Amino acid sequence: MKHRLTSTLVWTRRVGPNIYQQRFHQPQVARAAKAGQFVHILPASEHLFRRAFSVYATDPKEDTFDVLHQVLGAGTRSLATDPIGSELDTLGPLGNRFTHPPKGFTAVLVGGGLGMAPLRLWALELLAKSVKQKSAPSPVMILGIRNESLAVAPHQLNQRGLRPIWASDDGSKGFHGTAVALLDDIIQNGKLDPARILVYGCGPEPMMSALAKACAAHGSFCEVSLERSMPCGYGVCMGCVVQGKDGSGYDTYMRVCRDGPVFNSASIIF
Repeated sequence: MKHRLTSTLVWTRRVGPNIYQQRFHQPQVARAAKAGQFVHILPASEHLFRRAFSVYATDPKEDTFDVLHQVLGAGTRSLATDPIGSELDTLGPLGNRFTHPPKGFTAVLVGGGLGMAPLRLWALELLAKSVKQKSAPSPVMILGIRNESLAVAPHQLNQRGLRPIWASDDGSKGFHGTAVALLDDIIQNGKLDPARILVYGCGPEPMMSALAKACAAHGSFCEVSLERSMPCGYGVCMGCVVQGKDGSGYDTYMRVCRDGPVFNSASIIF
């Protein structure tokens, strides 16, 4: 099977309420994965379905990659408790990647909850580009959470020179409201030119729908990374389809795992 690999669990760290960061040794993923792509991991004690996780961090020198997840069911609970040294059946890296912004445009990264995972890797790619091309603007990152207890600072991002702007539903951290409302507020206050930004989002699908509508209203380009259950991970089972806006009938449906998970928000129906 294409991309079928073995990943060795290096360590597991609890970074929030039932939220875990895990590091795996796997040279191919560490060296090849790009922001927006994902891996499909079979927990050691879960023998039926793999779970899809965005690639959160990579270290090609150490041949490691990280994932970030919250324990929500048997599969993620199993993965979080797998012993160090476990060798896990893995597919990856899978899916497409985010599109680089044109020269002179500012990338705005909008994440909801653990949707910030692929955006963290994307932020590092963009920061490296801004250093290499001195005229390239640094990215802006907006992160939305329900409350302060769920605020997981993106791994080592502050040390790389990017501090996220926070929004919380209850006002306990940063802006009182959603990440989409904060983006709208920043644009309305003239801090970002909607004609000179590219917005990249990842989070719950209702949030991505709201982000797509907000960007359409402002005339801003937007890409979203969709979170869907992906039973197979490579386009066979058709369990993760999303409807496109062109044409009619079956051909309008795209597979999130194979055709995505990153889509131009104007090309899909939420």
